[in-house]
Amino acid sequence: MAVASGTTAYKRMFLRWEILRGWMPAIVFAAIALAIELLFFTYMVGRGMMDEAFTISLGALKIPLSIALFFSLANAVVLLTLWMSVFENTAFVMAGPDRRVRRILYPLRMVKAAAIVLTPFTIVLFTPYIVESSWFISAVVSASNTVPSLRQTAINFYTWSFGLERMDYSVKFVVSQLSAAFTSTVVSGLLLWRVKGTRNLMLALSRKR
Repeated sequence: MAVASGTTAYKRMFLRWEILRGWMPAIVFAAIALAIELLFFTYMVGRGMMDEAFTISLGALKIPLSIALFFSLANAVVLLTLWMSVFENTAFVMAGPDRRVRRILYPLRMVKAAAIVLTPFTIVLFTPYIVESSWFISAVVSASNTVPSLRQTAINFYTWSFGLERMDYSVKFVVSQLSAAFTSTVVSGLLLWRVKGTRNLMLALSRKR
């Protein structure tokens, strides 16, 4: 698919599943998403989350399954789907005969799409627990001592957040996962909506010319 902008044409990039170059980025992204999820899962278990597990029997074979881990894997699939959608709908390259340039831009566009999906997800997933950490609280106390006007704001914030800290870790886990996935979906959706609107505008202008 080509899109014209003035006198310049752009081609849309696609994930090429028929070759290894199409599969490898997806595998790498899935591994990164799984690593983030497993890191968060391990952290929450270490903080006291009760990991309810059950076993599925397939004849003589018994497969242990964790509800929380299954939830994490499902979120990794959501992230992979978002990444594929963002890449295939936002990755454009200038049309031309130079395939070497397109081969260089192909992984760069993939990295950009990965950053768009993973950044809001990771921030929303981990920020509440970073804010509650002792070193961050010490930094806030130090800053409020340096800037007295921040002291009351910090006190009000942590009075509110410490109330939430008493929430059960299993509930925190689910809320954090859903919030992070929702945020990443919204950011990706807004980007796709913006790109689609820009693309339609460019097509309309090119037709008028």
